[in-house]
Amino acid sequence: MAPPCGVRLLAALFLLAAALGHGTEKCTLDGRRLVAGEACSHDHALEADADETAFLHQHTLLVDRLVKRTAGGAGGAAAAEPATAEPANAEALSPARRSQIATAAPQTTAADIYGVKRNAAGDLAAFLSALASNSITMAVILCVFMFLRKMYPVIYSNNVLEGWAPMTPPEGIFGWIQASWQTTNDQVEEAAGLDHAMLLEFSNLGMKIMFRIGAPLLFVLGPMNALFGGGFAGDDNMSKFSFGNVDPNSWLHMAHPFFIWGVVIIVVKSIYDAQRAFLPRRFHWLRLMPEPRSTTVLVEGIPFDQRSDDALRKFFEGMFSEEKVKSAYVVKDTAHLCGLIASQKAAENNLTETVSRWENAGKDEANKPTMLTYTGYRVDCRAYYGLQIEEFQKHIKEERQRIKVEAAFVGGVNGACGFVNFHSRGDAEIAQRLDYTPDAEEWVVSNPPGPETIRWQDLQDPPEHASVETVIGYALVAGLYFAYLPLVIGIAKYAGMINMGPFQSLWSGIAPSLGLTVMVSFLPTILHLIFKSFFSLKDEAWAQYKLQNYYFWFQVTFVILVTAIGGDVSDFARTLATSPFEVFALFGKSMPSATHFYMNFMVLQWVTHSLNLLRYINL
Repeated sequence: MAPPCGVRLLAALFLLAAALGHGTEKCTLDGRRLVAGEACSHDHALEADADETAFLHQHTLLVDRLVKRTAGGAGGAAAAEPATAEPANAEALSPARRSQIATAAPQTTAADIYGVKRNAAGDLAAFLSALASNSITMAVILCVFMFLRKMYPVIYSNNVLEGWAPMTPPEGIFGWIQASWQTTNDQVEEAAGLDHAMLLEFSNLGMKIMFRIGAPLLFVLGPMNALFGGGFAGDDNMSKFSFGNVDPNSWLHMAHPFFIWGVVIIVVKSIYDAQRAFLPRRFHWLRLMPEPRSTTVLVEGIPFDQRSDDALRKFFEGMFSEEKVKSAYVVKDTAHLCGLIASQKAAENNLTETVSRWENAGKDEANKPTMLTYTGYRVDCRAYYGLQIEEFQKHIKEERQRIKVEAAFVGGVNGACGFVNFHSRGDAEIAQRLDYTPDAEEWVVSNPPGPETIRWQDLQDPPEHASVETVIGYALVAGLYFAYLPLVIGIAKYAGMINMGPFQSLWSGIAPSLGLTVMVSFLPTILHLIFKSFFSLKDEAWAQYKLQNYYFWFQVTFVILVTAIGGDVSDFARTLATSPFEVFALFGKSMPSATHFYMNFMVLQWVTHSLNLLRYINL
């Protein structure tokens, strides 16, 4: 089976971006970076302390030369058409124009908002400080986890206490490490299910890919860049091992494409190997699926005139035969009944708690528990909750009788979803592959969710309500996409304003990626809330599946491609839609000069993943 489309798209995208980035050279102008498609020599660099007149004059000449070079490389076509030509001599500029050029503010990009800094000298010290601080933080988190694991065994070792764990960890504070290391994916699948086993396998796959591509890049390509690159990085010691140290005229430009193709081949092959290893597990899981789930199908979009148990059964008996259909039931609208049952349970819990407190106090009738009612009378809590339970039981019995009577007729409490159970699994599989009507939204037959994770409230929703809620959900996801940059401005702004004094070197390695880390950490929670509130999911696990797809593209856009987005996500999306091939040149120009930010970001992820050990939400 082929890898996911997103993986193949990213492989091709970064291959093109890296190839285009190899032809990109930079020249420094008064502390600003100008990126040009043509090579520019170091003689173009101006001293930062030049006076304003010399700066304007040299700026005009340089821009004129770059425009001419670009026009010449494009076959004589004009590369830029300014509305009014600037004089070549700076003294000929009007005072207003001179002031306009001198005070012009640089464009704020998404990278600036995120705090993404371009590669520069001094980044190595900040990176080493961040590496040390995050390593220490991770060690502290592990120590706290080992302490809490002994203090709260129900939260951290409940599967061991219940006997569900594959093995019992040895005694000692480090026993959990040995047990985790020795547990196989087969044992995890048997104890916790296939999804949990595949989550661990996904993490293992990521580590394998990082090792397979990281080792040759670090120990082969890195030393080649450092020794034979020509020292283009200057004082930026952190870029010595990267492509930023390669001179524009170096022969290493011919070697880098081979390494790029090597990375693509290794990643694709690793994914194919993981997919081949997954398929036997998937087939094994399907074969072991117990009845009645394996012989049952979920039916959605039942037409109104077929919305009853008898009508649904007769429809499928007509499609197959009476002997093949075992049972058929339409989902009933039991929202009111569920509310009554929840109220009864709440009253029972209140009664149990009240009686327990009274018994612990010595069962003194003089101090019996009382409460003030809405009418202003003080009554005995035990009698009050007892009467509540009796009333709820009466209403529950009446509601169940009403549902049973109305279920015999078409419509009413009968919804648009149902379940059909067959005698054989083969008939259930055939039922999922048939087309019952030209309307794609009617008689939609699929595998049913697991009984322990099914979302009955989604199955009870009328189709028209579900459609409106789905539109609202998509609108919220789109709004989150375009509001993502403004949401992170505050974090990036205030993190950059903080002065840590003697710890500023340490903070400078953490602050630039702190805003992005916070938003990326909260993004799954926000998306998951939107999916569960507005989308018809049918199964709790389907929310995770939808979250995985959307979260992947959010991360691609706002983590990997943040340096290329510019000042507005909508402008970037417009460019992608109108001129899709232009984005590859944009990636090649912007992404290679921000690699230090991504290294700090990856190191910071150690802490965020270590925090999962603490289960602080459950605490």
